[in-house]
Amino acid sequence: MREIRFTIEENEYFYGGAAHAGRKMPIGRDSTFTIDLAREGYGNQSAPFFLSTKGRYLWSDGPFAVTFERGVVHAVGEEEILLVKAGDTLADAYRDACKKHFPPTGEVPEEAFYTSPQYNTWVELLYDHNQDSVLAYAKNMLAAGFRPGILMIDDTWQEDYGVWRFHPGRFHDPKAMVKELHDLGFTVMLWVVPYLSPDSPEFREADADPERLLRDKEGNPILLRWWNGYSACLDLRRPKDAAWLDRTLGTLMREYGIDGFKFDGGSVDYFRRCENLPTLPTELTSAWFAYAAKYRFNETKDTYNASSLALNQRLRDKGHTWDGTDGLNILIPDAINASLIGTKFLCPDMVGGGEWTAFLPGAPLDEELIVRSAECSALFPMMQFSVAPYRILSEKNLAHVRKMADLHAAMGKRIFEMVRASAKSGDPVMTPLAFRDPDGGFERTTDAFFLGEDIVVYPVLTKGATTRTLTLPAGKWRFTDGKIFDGRSTVTVAAPLGHLPYFERVTEE
Repeated sequence: MREIRFTIEENEYFYGGAAHAGRKMPIGRDSTFTIDLAREGYGNQSAPFFLSTKGRYLWSDGPFAVTFERGVVHAVGEEEILLVKAGDTLADAYRDACKKHFPPTGEVPEEAFYTSPQYNTWVELLYDHNQDSVLAYAKNMLAAGFRPGILMIDDTWQEDYGVWRFHPGRFHDPKAMVKELHDLGFTVMLWVVPYLSPDSPEFREADADPERLLRDKEGNPILLRWWNGYSACLDLRRPKDAAWLDRTLGTLMREYGIDGFKFDGGSVDYFRRCENLPTLPTELTSAWFAYAAKYRFNETKDTYNASSLALNQRLRDKGHTWDGTDGLNILIPDAINASLIGTKFLCPDMVGGGEWTAFLPGAPLDEELIVRSAECSALFPMMQFSVAPYRILSEKNLAHVRKMADLHAAMGKRIFEMVRASAKSGDPVMTPLAFRDPDGGFERTTDAFFLGEDIVVYPVLTKGATTRTLTLPAGKWRFTDGKIFDGRSTVTVAAPLGHLPYFERVTEE
């Protein structure tokens, strides 16, 4: 085992490890935090990487366990753990680590993810996906004034887990359905996981081949417990499993015109539950999402150390609430932390929250929260809907949400240019204020963010608020009403419902 121990400096703050640890960030001398990256991903992106506002970073080529305890950091892992002094700022630390450990490949993700909103059928259809309901969802979004975009058809389109064929009882003519969606302007993706139901013909065929499936140290197929029960699992390190999935997904693309796939599951948090596992959970997670990167139209969520891949990555499902451990208040902290561990191409959670039980019949809905969630999401690199705004909102609030979707689309070309630049430089598309202005006192600011270098965004995250008090980074900044403000000034701006406070940099002529 390798280990390292060091002390956090005065006014030094660390970020990193796991995206969904954002609520714990930044970690200072008075903080307590612990995570075992070999076994914990917090259901979202993770990486063996922590970095500080004083230009230091902690890196290992393998996962490690780390404890931050009142100013003392102790990390233990199988591989060498490096503590590097790269410079004096958060950006110095990030860029040095990026150059040495997860250099950009220059590969640019698919433009469509960034230039128009995405739609996912999950919250509306849950475990009852069928052809008529999918078409109705898409058509109703258009009728409500939303633009066509990428449509992800979620769980239960298929016959069974690992039986990746359209269910004939629920989809009577899937080829015609996909054509109709294409004609409406949608790109069509399907949800998949690496799991196989153990009573399916596909499992029996795979089980008969000792060079297929995730197996324990004795060579027996492992049944893994995940959120939908117990399943066997593909091992994408195995060429035969990868080839089988190539053929299966390729058939869907050729015969039905499917454009790509939402690659769900495969999380460290599920693999760690397996007994007698012959390898680290992180290796299995990495293999699943390296496979996903083969497809131009991909969506992922639970990656490990995937910073060099051209993956469109979403934050984990959030609750339909303002605060707590999974509320709207966590969206920006998680996004900042995800970005700082190298997640360059980032989508927030679904507008209003992806935790589906909040939208069941009779559940209390907060329309103000839906609108503020749309505002917060509008200037993320990507934006995604699942619950249907036309079903749950008043006409006035529906117009507010539609305005935010239109804002994202209007900024789409600029956002995609930022994506191109990010693919080349390695810098994340969205960053905390301290990344771009290290001397502005923003080390602990986690309720605002930069989009690229010249847009700074201050969403309203408090119920009932109609103004936002904020401090601007260095430079000169133009507000949405045209008024220009000096940087490093603290101002209060109007933020009525349906208005997202953001500023654009004023360049000197």
